[in-house]
Amino acid sequence: MKSIETQGKTVDQAIEIGLYKLGVKREDVKIDIIEQAGLFNKARVRLSLGTSSPDEGKLKELIEKLISLMGLDVDVYVEEREKEFFVNVIGTDSAIFIGKHGDSIEEFQILVNYIFNKDKARDEAKRIIIDSNNYAQRRTETLTNLAKRTAGKVVRDNKEFKFEAMNSYERRIIHSALADHGKVITESYGNEPNRYVVVKLRNNISRQRNEGEIKDYFEDDSIRVEKELNELDDNDNN
Repeated sequence: MKSIETQGKTVDQAIEIGLYKLGVKREDVKIDIIEQAGLFNKARVRLSLGTSSPDEGKLKELIEKLISLMGLDVDVYVEEREKEFFVNVIGTDSAIFIGKHGDSIEEFQILVNYIFNKDKARDEAKRIIIDSNNYAQRRTETLTNLAKRTAGKVVRDNKEFKFEAMNSYERRIIHSALADHGKVITESYGNEPNRYVVVKLRNNISRQRNEGEIKDYFEDDSIRVEKELNELDDNDNN
């Protein structure tokens, strides 16, 4: 399968350059977005001549249909990998698609995974990862860094830390980031939508789970955490 990589100021420009070089139309190629355009870098895409797999085409059709019902102005790019599908949704309404703190994109991913895999055998099902403007990657990096810094303070000051309320996607990132930490553990408390994560020392795990007994240590850090997450959302809205 012939393929080329091109770059441009935007994803659409990089695609148009690739189409010109190949001398083909957009519907004749498979498009993979390698990198979004940023402040210091150009957008990079890979255009491949050939036929996509039936599942890849069906998934793209499903997602485009759901998005059309939402009335959003975005384009859908699907890349089939060995054990998963990666979907990138890009366009004017990307910020709406992502939602506050990624709530909308998380719910959309859950819905698409359910619909697409519900009639498949376990060994045939593939996980579908949905991102938009590298939001999920950047949010994961932000939360992972915050989790590690928080763990260091918990160990240093011998005091547990309570994060602000987070959605299930954000909580999973915190739990995963500290799962192999030798000195702290993470536990979730409360009910949706006010469920939150507490980081505490492994050798000082309280069996009393009354929410009132969880102290709000590092209040300034709690504010900073929320500020960094909000700034990430604000960047996607601009």
